[in-house]
Amino acid sequence: MEQFQVVLDQLIGFAIMLVVGYICVKCRVYGERTLDGICQLILKVGIPLMVFSNATAGATRDDLFDSGIILVFQLVMYVLLIGSTWLIARVMRLPADRGHVFQAAFVFGNVGFVGLPLLIALFPERGALYYSLMALLDQFLMWTYGVWLTTPEAKRHAPDRAAVPLAQRLRGLLSPGLVAVVVSLLAILAGVRLPDDILTPLHTVGSSSTPLSLMYIGGLFALRDWAGTLKRPEVYVGIVAKMLVIPIALFFLLTCVPPMIGLGAPDPDMVHAVTVVCAMPTMTALVMFAERERNMPEYAVGLVLVTTAASLLTLTGVSYVVF
Repeated sequence: MEQFQVVLDQLIGFAIMLVVGYICVKCRVYGERTLDGICQLILKVGIPLMVFSNATAGATRDDLFDSGIILVFQLVMYVLLIGSTWLIARVMRLPADRGHVFQAAFVFGNVGFVGLPLLIALFPERGALYYSLMALLDQFLMWTYGVWLTTPEAKRHAPDRAAVPLAQRLRGLLSPGLVAVVVSLLAILAGVRLPDDILTPLHTVGSSSTPLSLMYIGGLFALRDWAGTLKRPEVYVGIVAKMLVIPIALFFLLTCVPPMIGLGAPDPDMVHAVTVVCAMPTMTALVMFAERERNMPEYAVGLVLVTTAASLLTLTGVSYVVF
């Protein structure tokens, strides 16, 4: 119950920051150009520093090895999400491009903007370490399967696409967030411990990404025409499935199955961490992918905004059940 209260307090704070961002744009304190700059600052500076400063603050090599099983839990999560979203898109007979953007929206959650602050609040000692481990698989799938899903059907089958060199495709996997994750894990493995005089300012800068990211999303509410997304029935099916049913089912699956097959009880903190990550709203990067590929960007924006608003209720519900 104490952890549920932590989640509830965080979500109340998130809601206030969303409203502040919305009001700032409506009152013309800043506009779209500023939001673009804020987004780049968060993705390239804020989140990498938050990951690095929190993951390396006291975590040891033993902690890293003890937490490795969380990748198996996360793999189970992705199997459930990919399978269920593919099935929903097929059953609801969504057009190819819309169906693929829908799948990307409900497979990849906004772990960096919303999930990481929650994990750190719930698990101060290991939350960033859990995130760093999960980010390896998350970033790999997002920059491969996620990019493939957000590429238009016509472009995906274009003859010149196969001619792109492998090195160029691999470079697309690199991002500041992934680099920060790898550097953090290497520092922990090597036993490198930075002095507090260095970690403290890095942590201060990194922690600013939470309010900035939520104000950014709140600003998008004011700028984008996202109302049309509310008319899409698959949005509501996706919210119920991905942000309520699957996280709760995953929690009971990870809690009950290992003891039944003789593997012993899993670490409850890891199970809770994966459950919270599973219940995240749509990743903000979906908008960037859709804009870059000119593939239903307004639909992508609507999915980010609607699921972020819905997460204030769904995350509360999931947390009440599992904590």
